Amino acid sequence: MIRKIVSRLRLIFNKNLFYNISYACVLISIISSCTRTVQLERDEYRLNNFEFKGNKEISTEELELLIPPTQKPNRRILYLPVTPYVAFYNLGKSMYNETKITERLEKWQAKLNNLPNPVNYDAKIERKRKKYQSKVSVYRDRLDTKENWWMKNIGEAPAIITESAINRTSKSINEYLYSKGFFDSKVKYQIDSVNTNKRIKITYLVDEKRPYLLDTISYIVEDRKVDSLLKIHARKSLLQRNDNVDFNNIDAEKLRIESLLKDNGYFNFVSKNYISIQIDTTDYIKRGFKVNLAVNIRNPAQKDQHDQFTLESINFISADASTDNSQKIDTTNVELNSIRYTFIGKKFPAKILDKKILIRPNQLFKASLVNETNRQLYGLDQFAFANVKFTQLPDNKLRADIIAPTNPKYTTAYNFDLNNINNILGGGASVSLRARNLLSILETTELGIRANLEGQPGLDSTTQRSRELGANLALNIPKIIFLSKFSNLLSLKSPRTQLAVSFNNSKQRLFERQVFRLTGNYSWQRSKYETVLISPFDINLINTPYKSESFEQVLLDNPNLKVLYDPQFVSSINATYVFNNQEQGKNIRARYLRFFVESGGTALNFFPNKDKINFIDQIFPLDTVKRAYFRFIKLNVDFRKYIPINKRDSWAYRLNLGVAHPYGQNQAMPFEKNFFIGGPNSIRAWRPRTLGPGSALGTTINNRFSQQPGDILLETSIEYRKYMFRFIGNWNAGFFVDAGNVWKWYQIDTKYNQANFDWTRFYKEFAVGTGAGIRLDLDYFVARFDWGVKVFDPAKATGERFVLDNLKLGRNNEYFPVFHFAIGYPF
Repeated sequence: MIRKIVSRLRLIFNKNLFYNISYACVLISIISSCTRTVQLERDEYRLNNFEFKGNKEISTEELELLIPPTQKPNRRILYLPVTPYVAFYNLGKSMYNETKITERLEKWQAKLNNLPNPVNYDAKIERKRKKYQSKVSVYRDRLDTKENWWMKNIGEAPAIITESAINRTSKSINEYLYSKGFFDSKVKYQIDSVNTNKRIKITYLVDEKRPYLLDTISYIVEDRKVDSLLKIHARKSLLQRNDNVDFNNIDAEKLRIESLLKDNGYFNFVSKNYISIQIDTTDYIKRGFKVNLAVNIRNPAQKDQHDQFTLESINFISADASTDNSQKIDTTNVELNSIRYTFIGKKFPAKILDKKILIRPNQLFKASLVNETNRQLYGLDQFAFANVKFTQLPDNKLRADIIAPTNPKYTTAYNFDLNNINNILGGGASVSLRARNLLSILETTELGIRANLEGQPGLDSTTQRSRELGANLALNIPKIIFLSKFSNLLSLKSPRTQLAVSFNNSKQRLFERQVFRLTGNYSWQRSKYETVLISPFDINLINTPYKSESFEQVLLDNPNLKVLYDPQFVSSINATYVFNNQEQGKNIRARYLRFFVESGGTALNFFPNKDKINFIDQIFPLDTVKRAYFRFIKLNVDFRKYIPINKRDSWAYRLNLGVAHPYGQNQAMPFEKNFFIGGPNSIRAWRPRTLGPGSALGTTINNRFSQQPGDILLETSIEYRKYMFRFIGNWNAGFFVDAGNVWKWYQIDTKYNQANFDWTRFYKEFAVGTGAGIRLDLDYFVARFDWGVKVFDPAKATGERFVLDNLKLGRNNEYFPVFHFAIGYPF
């Protein structure tokens, strides 16, 4: 029936775009309407919606989490009264063929059964076995569930609910309220008909009553030693007087006690075996609904105390998983600081591993040290995982075996990205090779190659493509080298030294630019959320071997721009501090702070001639053009805050401040060290790097804006992120307002009192843009589509800077919405 309707509609609506859009809308409506005809049993209903009424202390969002997925209404798009996912489910159901699925199951099962079982391990056969077993599991699941891939991944089964299921959920809500201290609560439900097609709305009527509060909290401990330990840490108790009786907090307190004891030698202590809770509600009404709570900690059966364990011996065992079992494997045994190291296949330096292993013989068992040892070893990127296995010995002793299978010696990675700059769709690709422990110091060596294409303005009215090629080689060492005392202090802070060299070549019609870079970095984790990076040297040798004649003329007319394209030597030392407590994939209240400070050309201050370094000019001589040297100080603070509204929606704020003071002969910053503003991660109503400086119109090349560098940056953004629906991934909407600008430190003759920062007028030169976007979140990356519209344009004359009313949709209009495509969120 649907096919006949669709074929007729196609004949009617194939004349122009308007009719094609109408055809799509009508088709969606027909498909969606077809989903309503679901065969229901006598006691079944189609769920249209549900809500909560009466709850005051327990939030609605908290109660919604108690509703099982099978008892939630079908998803809709933009709150329209259609359920397309059910239509896709029914479409998949029409394609479900049990006979074909059975045939494919038998086919893969036969392949699996026919695989040989060699005596020695064969990697190729095991890979096939894993593949065939996966196929068998997939088709067996489809037979068991009566659902194919389309029904499981694209569609959504109709939301059918029975009154018995509603009643069970009502009881679950009441049990949850009880666990939060509302012992007298009552939950009822009300079913209302939405239409005659057995579609219903459920209202859960919640009467919380008065919560029960904790009064006296006592700990009754049979083991005196355990009792004294708990008293020492009594202030850390999660149970406090006058709090609600919350069973989640009670369970958390049990786990706290278990963790405390396991960190003091009590290896076998498990809270559920030894801790019980008693709640005394005697005369609770007279006491204002307050109750007494007792935490009882029992001894093990037939014992008068709990056993404390010490470590007798520690063995570290690493095995190369890629080693062929048919070959003879070299095994190396080393003993250092009472730890026995066994390396099967690959050998690692025991001296460095020794600093990462925190447990020692004759030491009291401490679970926190075991966990930290696992984390330290895994952070080396040499082992697939690290696991400590304990064996109980007589006299309360433990043998610890640290099992650490190695990662492959060589791994490769590929990365692809897309961008849209100056209305040219571009992208890039990179390939990297990682080698592990080549120098036998637990280091990793990375070789990377990348290529990019993107849009750049030309000298004429067209936009051209810019090509960029680059390569880099980096050596990462898991300690701070050359500073042994400092290195020992940071040995448990994931220290890392990186030495890197790179070469980058970018070419377009206007010019070709080459950058050779040599860097050295120290980094470590100050805490779980804090990272520190210090770069003692960052050396850049920059050359522009080709400039077109027309571009040379433009540079001659703009001396401030010309110095940025002369041959350059840029050296600096810098430091970065980052605080970031975001959690991947979680919508939680979080903050991000990045503080960056850099001093450029510092070494020049110690030379007699502060405008050049003679030996650099001797090693890399120039025929005609003088090499530019720079001295500057740069600071940048980037602060972001994320505030969840509910489980999926949030507000995001950003404040980005920067100042760079160039000093010396050039009175200019190196091109790469400038601040730029505008683009997909900045003020989105302007194209990349085209805003500013100040109220100046900006440098143009044949009426095309070139990149506008600045020495001072003020930028802020606010964005509302709204979840819409899920299809393939999560589709989210973003609504944003961006504001900011860049300014020059010194006056520019051709833009006097326009481009420089001035306290009397800078606040009048803020550019403001607004807009909206759509984001497809696939968990492993986010595809973002944003449209920005100018609200205040500082390049206009005073009194004419409000330009929102100039918005027109014609592409030739100056204030046409600016489109950005990017990967990831803007901040």
